[in-house]
Amino acid sequence: MGYAQGVIATETQTFWLQWVEAAFPDLESQAYFLPPVYVNRVPMTRQSVGGQDVWVLQHAPGQACQSMEPATTPPVVSISQPFLVQDSDTRDDAAMQRVLLHLQRLFDQNGEVLVGISQLQFGQYLGEPCYAAEAAQLPLPANLPPDLPRNWKKGDFDVLLIHRHYGFVVCEVKSFGENVRELDLTQQDINSNIKRKLRQAVSQLDKAEAMLSHLVSDVCPDLRITKTIAVPNLPTAWVQQAISDDPQLSQDLCRCLGTSDPADIAGLCLCCDQLSDPKTPCDVSSHVLRELGHWWQRRVAGAGPDRHMTFDLYKTLLARFCGPATTVSVKCIFPPRVSVKTLSQAVWWTGECYTAVITLFPEQVHLLHTAPPTLFVTGPPGTGKTVVLLLMAIQWLRCGHHVYVVSTWKGSRLACRVLHHLLLQTIKEDPTTAVSSEHLHLLEYDFFNDKKDADKAVKNLSQAATGGELFVIADEAGPKHDVQTFLDKLLTQIPQLHLWAASYYHEAAPRGWQEEHLTRPLRCPPTVVREVEKDSEITEYHVVHPYSKRGVADQTDGPPVTRLYHRGQGHTSHLPQDCVTCGREVASFLHSLRVDATENGQASSETSRSDSTPLRLQWRDMLMLYWGDVTDISGMVTGLQEAGIPVKVMKDDDIEDVATARSDVVWVASGDRVRGLERKVVVCLEHHTIFVPLHWMSRCTSQLVIVSPDD
Repeated sequence: MGYAQGVIATETQTFWLQWVEAAFPDLESQAYFLPPVYVNRVPMTRQSVGGQDVWVLQHAPGQACQSMEPATTPPVVSISQPFLVQDSDTRDDAAMQRVLLHLQRLFDQNGEVLVGISQLQFGQYLGEPCYAAEAAQLPLPANLPPDLPRNWKKGDFDVLLIHRHYGFVVCEVKSFGENVRELDLTQQDINSNIKRKLRQAVSQLDKAEAMLSHLVSDVCPDLRITKTIAVPNLPTAWVQQAISDDPQLSQDLCRCLGTSDPADIAGLCLCCDQLSDPKTPCDVSSHVLRELGHWWQRRVAGAGPDRHMTFDLYKTLLARFCGPATTVSVKCIFPPRVSVKTLSQAVWWTGECYTAVITLFPEQVHLLHTAPPTLFVTGPPGTGKTVVLLLMAIQWLRCGHHVYVVSTWKGSRLACRVLHHLLLQTIKEDPTTAVSSEHLHLLEYDFFNDKKDADKAVKNLSQAATGGELFVIADEAGPKHDVQTFLDKLLTQIPQLHLWAASYYHEAAPRGWQEEHLTRPLRCPPTVVREVEKDSEITEYHVVHPYSKRGVADQTDGPPVTRLYHRGQGHTSHLPQDCVTCGREVASFLHSLRVDATENGQASSETSRSDSTPLRLQWRDMLMLYWGDVTDISGMVTGLQEAGIPVKVMKDDDIEDVATARSDVVWVASGDRVRGLERKVVVCLEHHTIFVPLHWMSRCTSQLVIVSPDD
């Protein structure tokens, strides 16, 4: 029996290692973080708007609220139990995300080889039920030595680094300090709080050290474990001052951090002195990286490599802590529980965060409640304009009205097809109402190329009015002057007109019309928003309003933007879209996003659980946008096809297929023809003389890829 168990254990650990090598192909040369994106807890309430479930973003208790919520609950909105997130939760998440961001930047610059895991619960280590028999043969959290306190079996690692050379580094993150001004604390109160947090950190680090020593006792009981404390909202001087009059705390910290001199304690902690401004945490300057590097040298690298940490041991540790038997889950308010380890899974999950459910700000719910008959909604892309139009159209349909989705030019054709498709889906999925698809109409015009089309649209819609009333939705309405004339004429013909329109451009609304500016980003992660807000239409020409502060945390910052370049050996032609080599490089990246749990074997473990789900990107989740002309034989398309990517170049007859994502292919389309579309992965092919415009990049709800020509 013992021999058989040994064979099982060996085969299982070999599989775990193969899984890790497939999931993290560059584990010998780069740093990985699990999960690859940090997920924040965001306060929301679930409400019913027009019969649709809507998640409304809220400020956590204790935070100032600047929303436009109505004073009383409107009759069309019913409030259910909120998702409980406290102010302390949002502060803890912000601190953790800031620490992880800076560590990632440092490790990328230094070329550190490691895997970092954030907020790993002790019980998640080798905790997947399908591997219980194999895991039982190894040291587990539930089987701590009897001389340790029983309550140490439960806990977590805030940040656990498994370093190729330095062994384990475990970091406890404390968020205190961010709100001291709001609390109006005295210096004595500040010092007392700092001491309390440091005592907690020492206790938690001792527990983490004992747990790690136990978990690896069968392979390397003497592996180095470096402990540190991150206090990203406290200056080094505050930490030193707080402990200066507490000999016992100083002694405990010296023992915990491995120093004999109390004067070294603050320098061994990661403080705000080594981090960027919390208001702009992503702006990590060279000075900040230098200070961060000094801290890393003092706390970790200065001790030199651990002689026990061979490459085989490194891979063994990764197989256990990062393989399919250990769960690295993210916080989510929607069941089931989600385990996110690979970039592929992170890209899928980020897109779900922003599009899987309808999410609005309170002022948008208020707008739907007040429901003015005519409204022009403007604002930068990804701020919820289309969602507001969708919900208003649903309310009209539920009241028994005929609703007309009107496309006014080719630039709005796809957006209106998407809206029409979503409305049809809503009708089919709601058997409780008597709404028929016959109540929904799609009309398409081209005011830009045919000046008579505007008069034709007015005539057609005037004839369609019932009892003097007409209900119209016009997304991506334009061009500016043509649509203004159309709207004014239509209102003259139909005094009881109900028409909601939307556009990026804040000068598109006719004079006298109520105009609402939506400027808080809602449908894109910050990594994408930071690229979009650089666009000249916002920064230079001011025809699109700039984004305003969200006032509420994003669920995640999102995957970093990937940049590929049309240069180097093998690259030919003038532009990336004509280059076969560029096509192959893009294909390689897209394939990497499809290497996930299903292909690596994790699905068999996760899908066996009722509270988990496999995360898998499909080809239909991806979109490529270009300038100029691309055909089926262009270099980029050829390179993609040679690499096995199912790709199709969008033509006029394909609009419905693209709008409904019916075909599981990567569509290649002119960037000006996909307004209103959303995809998890968007590849933008840049031109030599034209930067990628905002209405391209903003189509991305997760992973943005930009292919630039050789500068």
